[in-house]
Amino acid sequence: MFDKLLISDNIVHVGALLYLAGFLFRNQLVLRGLIIAGDIVYVLYFYFAPEVPLWGGIFWSAMFMLVNAGMILAILSDRMHFRLSRTEKRLFDLLKEVSPGQFRKLLAASREQIAVSHLAITIEDKPLDELYFVLEREIEIEKKGNRAVIPSDTFIGEIAFLLSQPASATVTIAPGTPYFVWNARELKALMEAKPDLGTALNLAMNRKMAQKIAASGFLGEVTKAAVKKTG
Repeated sequence: MFDKLLISDNIVHVGALLYLAGFLFRNQLVLRGLIIAGDIVYVLYFYFAPEVPLWGGIFWSAMFMLVNAGMILAILSDRMHFRLSRTEKRLFDLLKEVSPGQFRKLLAASREQIAVSHLAITIEDKPLDELYFVLEREIEIEKKGNRAVIPSDTFIGEIAFLLSQPASATVTIAPGTPYFVWNARELKALMEAKPDLGTALNLAMNRKMAQKIAASGFLGEVTKAAVKKTG
């Protein structure tokens, strides 16, 4: 049993200090954990300090603990890995900015397909209402009569998706190429409904776009050098 004087005079300050310490952390798990600890101290204070326990304060402190405990479970669930197929695992590993929980939502909105023949998934200057992510095999890009081959494991149609404009190039993939596809309108609605997912996906698309531009430029220089050498 706690000494009543110690509880009434000091324990309330311990609870307040735990709250204050929690607000100093950006990490949601630490913040909410410290707030739960502070609520436990407040429950002790509301029960032991007054002549009659303050049941209203105890009730609401318990509610705050339950809410924060639920949020901690949600955060842990969002960070938890889960069973994936080989291609889904590859996609997840490539989207470094997307958390496991965000990836589950992204995956649920997608369709996984395999090209059965040479497939032009985008046509230059034609409307495009889908976003693609192509895996494993090289991708052929043709723009204004110029052709280049770039590595796979990248988004296709992201410029049209981000800017709501026609496809900027014709992109062809080989038979047997696995890829994921999203309906552009549905994906944008999901990104608006889940801002954290939207931010993460935008970062992933920008990173992949930079890598694709770098790869395309490098291949272009190699091609020019080869032509000059053979000429």
